[in-house]
Parts: sequence; C-alpha cells; structure tokens
Amino acid sequence: MDIVSHALWANLIFKESPIAQRSAVIVLSIMPDFVSFSTITVKKFINRTMSFHRPIASAIPAQVIKLYNATHSLIIWVAIFLLLKIMGLSLLTLAFMGWGLHILLDIFTHTAHYFPTPIFWPLSKFHFSGISWSNKWFMAFNYGVLAFMYLVFYF
Repeated sequence: MDIVSHALWANLIFKESPIAQRSAVIVLSIMPDFVSFSTITVKKFINRTMSFHRPIASAIPAQVIKLYNATHSLIIWVAIFLLLKIMGLSLLTLAFMGWGLHILLDIFTHTAHYFPTPIFWPLSKFHFSGISWSNKWFMAFNYGVLAFMYLVFYF
C-alpha cells in the first residue's frame, strides 16, 4: 500500500486515541517503507534521477530488500512488540501498533511479483499474493473507501 494510505488508515483506526498517541501511531505506520526505501530515495534525489515510476526489481540494491524483509515481517514485529510490552513501555507499545497495521495491510496489497510481504521472515519466505496496491481500480477503491469513512467519522 502507498505511504499516504497507510497514514490515513492508521489515523482512522486509532481515531479515538489522544492526538499525541495517534500521531505516533501514524508515524510508525509509515516507518516500514520509510526505513526500507529512504536510502535509495535519497541516492536518487542526490543523483537527480528521481522518477515516480516503479523501479525494476533487478535494479533494487540488496540492502533495500533486506531492510524490506526485516521491516515487513510479523515475526520481527511480534518480537519487538513483546519486548516493549515486557519493558512496560505501554505508550510505545500502542504506537508500535501502527507498524503492525502497516504489515497487515501490505500482506493483502502486494503481489508475489513485486515486493511480496515476507510474513514469517527470517524463518520462511512465505508470502501471500494479494492485490497490487498500485492497480488503478484498487487505488480508486481504497481512496473511495477512505473518503467515505472519513466523511462518516469526521464530518
């Protein structure tokens, strides 16, 4: 799913949370993609080779794929979530729910052909081949549902 959608869904789902906590959830809901793709984005920006087209999979550096796998794994997320819970960091635990929401949304909005979400990485490369979030009809549906939900809950 695109970063804007992740932020909008997190804001909607955690709408009852105080604004400071909700803001932290929203920030953490975009972190898996930000952490994974920021290095390549900065490099393209500096080299003035930025484009808004999907990069060719073979041109993506190995470290980006490794970061993507780590940041999109439910195994890694659960381990960190439990660690935060054990340490008694309840505010951070709530905010970290945004990261988990990101992974759950991506499981169903990525295909096996391009950045599948590695649910059980590093134990397994298993992934679910869902609907591509960049598909035009899915984007229209996603933003249509978001617009409807925001009208219902905020206006």
